Amino acid sequence: MNNTTFKLSKTQLDSFKKNGYLIVRHWLAADALGAMQEVAVNHLHNPTQPWELEAQLAYPGAPCSLEEQGGGTIRRLLGAYKRECLWREFATSDKLKTSLQQLFDHPQILLSQAHHNCLMTKAPRYSSDTGWHQDKRYWRFEKNELITAWLALGRETPENGALRVIPGSHRLPLMSESFDERAFFLASKAENKQLIDQSHCLELNAGDLLFFHCDLLHSASRNLASSTKLSLVFTYHSGDNSPQENTRSASLSEIVL
Repeated sequence: MNNTTFKLSKTQLDSFKKNGYLIVRHWLAADALGAMQEVAVNHLHNPTQPWELEAQLAYPGAPCSLEEQGGGTIRRLLGAYKRECLWREFATSDKLKTSLQQLFDHPQILLSQAHHNCLMTKAPRYSSDTGWHQDKRYWRFEKNELITAWLALGRETPENGALRVIPGSHRLPLMSESFDERAFFLASKAENKQLIDQSHCLELNAGDLLFFHCDLLHSASRNLASSTKLSLVFTYHSGDNSPQENTRSASLSEIVL
């Protein structure tokens, strides 16, 4: 998976800076993608902790308790970096490192094991809606400058719960009054609705990679399709941006690429 010759173009870098996200199509070749898909399905069918269940978050559409039907539905298999060598290779590849160095404009890149670092799953029937939010809401770093790399392991569409984003929202000076007590962006406020009306869905094909900024407003609906959606997700920061001490962000060791 390593590719030291790969570089993002100026157009791509400018697009990320303007919009807060960037899709790189066909990030993985067919053989590498097939191996990643097989491993992901195996982990999903034979899950081990740590994990996060839909019922634990209780988002709209999720089972109301662990005891009811679908209560054991997995939302995320956590600790992806340590779970699987193929995932480690992807997450620390030269190709990904080079792209992140360009996006951060910094030579040192670190992977956070405390945030994302997961196989994100969205199952039919028992998945949920995730409201509008910024990923930084529970992250504590010196600067709100982190980037998530989201690898689609299958097709991602409006039907199966692909991400929706508000382009350029990472650059807006949003006030705390725009969010509820759980740091979800209030869709009921008129000024917020005007922004949400500018959103669009990021449809991805298997093997596409999405980069997005931690301040980018995004949401996702539940999976209304018949098969589980799988994505491999890691979050990174530059060497000049450290997690704050005694916070969840500093709870696990970081990986230097």
